[in-house]
Amino acid sequence: MPSNAAVLTSLLVTERERLLRYLSRYLDRATAEDALQSMYFKVIAVAGEPPIADARNYLYRLAHHHAVDQGRSEARRRKLREAAAMWLEEDEPPDSARVALARDELERVARAARELPEPSKRIFLLNRFEGLTQREIAQLLGVSTTTVEKHIQRVLRLLDQARSGG
Repeated sequence: MPSNAAVLTSLLVTERERLLRYLSRYLDRATAEDALQSMYFKVIAVAGEPPIADARNYLYRLAHHHAVDQGRSEARRRKLREAAAMWLEEDEPPDSARVALARDELERVARAARELPEPSKRIFLLNRFEGLTQREIAQLLGVSTTTVEKHIQRVLRLLDQARSGG
């Protein structure tokens, strides 16, 4: 009996155009293509046991989850862009002292972010920039949700300390 990964990979190849049309209902064409690439990497890593009863349904569920995740990521990026635009819109231009302080603060936070230890850094990026939930990250990395929460809290604490100069 072929493995789950082999069955899913074969089905992904034969269903490629239909999956692409399905994803294109939710995503633009280029993003749908990227989602298919990501799906390929997921299906080749699917465990062999227990056997997947309905491989086609599994693929379409996976495609749907990719579309939803992409929507979440795009919404998060849009919110970040809007927040940055609001923050940058000020009635009066900042004086040079405020600009220097802000640059210094930004540099401290950026340096702290670059120096974050793994896996805390990866978990934080998956949560804050990729839009994955703590539960999704835990499943992806094979750790508990509590572990993910602790890593995120640790990163937030470290970045806050860096921001305040501590």
